[in-house]
Amino acid sequence: MAKNNQPKTVLASRNTSIISVAESLLNDAGILYSISKNGLTEIQVTGDENILNARKILIDLEELDFHDNK
Repeated sequence: MAKNNQPKTVLASRNTSIISVAESLLNDAGILYSISKNGLTEIQVTGDENILNARKILIDLEELDFHDNK
């Protein structure tokens, strides 16, 4: 399987608390990421394995963010 070197958004939110927790979780897991801001703050990751791991780690935050925005 080829490595994905294009950054993929693994979490997007306007909630700065959610973004801070996500950054902490990714740092603890040793997953490198970048931040993009354009209305939403997006956390982006490269590499297929890193993308999969980041999405697994951040899935609960997506749920929290969804319910928080209702």
